[in-house]
Amino acid sequence: MPPLISVVMSTYNRANLLPQAIESVLNQSFDDFEFIIVNDNSTDNTDEILKSYKDNRVKIFTNKTNCGCTFNYHNENTLSKGKYIAHIDDDDIWLDKKLERQYEYMENNQWIAITGTYIETFGDNVRPSWIFYTEPKEIDFSMNFYNPICHSSVMYRKDYIEKNGINYDITKRCAQDFDFYKQIILSGGNIVNIPEVLVKYRMHPIRLTDIIETQQIQIDVAEKTKAELRARYLNKEEEERFKYLTEGFPFNEYNKYNVLGAVQMLENKINKTDINFIKAIDKIKTDILNNLYKF
Repeated sequence: MPPLISVVMSTYNRANLLPQAIESVLNQSFDDFEFIIVNDNSTDNTDEILKSYKDNRVKIFTNKTNCGCTFNYHNENTLSKGKYIAHIDDDDIWLDKKLERQYEYMENNQWIAITGTYIETFGDNVRPSWIFYTEPKEIDFSMNFYNPICHSSVMYRKDYIEKNGINYDITKRCAQDFDFYKQIILSGGNIVNIPEVLVKYRMHPIRLTDIIETQQIQIDVAEKTKAELRARYLNKEEEERFKYLTEGFPFNEYNKYNVLGAVQMLENKINKTDINFIKAIDKIKTDILNNLYKF
């Protein structure tokens, strides 16, 4: 019988952090999974560490060249056998009930394509969590502004992804997860964050988000992704106005009243009969007024 869940990790030269991540997966209360680890041609002792795990759920694939994590994620559907696919980055840690909670939730909510969870940040220069929206309409709307889902927390239905032709875009070196969620939203899929901390998200200076060489790439891909989502509502002139109003939001200094103006621009385009969307927008406006976005 195939496993119910395929856990996927791409790793490159993180030997000092890797054991904690691996062991947090192997120690899950839910154990019907395969653990696919792609060693992306690491030059440290990653290979030695991976081979030390004798658990038959662990399946190691080693690239002959460094292909990048997006390439490895792009191929995960081919490698995996599970009904669900879950992700963990090689520097993060799962709490032991993580898979159990997500599996139960997705089995009981067949209309959900993908779930994330709340997270706790730890490590260097810790900042508050930016994951606080839970309902599909809240996540859909907030994705016009930023990425409200932690990649190390996600689990998705493999059949939904395959049926809708969704995959990680190999042309995107960074923010490939944001683009992936965008594809789910545009296909009509529902995304939920389970309101329980099930992932410890490590902050450290060698994350792709914080490395100078990749920081601008991350920003560019994220901005393009948000613009593609907003194209559902805004024409080119409105998009330029929107970008002006949201400059700096939410991770830098910004004018919250300008941001509220941008929210209003989108709200004017939304179907007013969609009560859940209206509730989501009202909540986000309240959060902006109350300075919730202080990362």
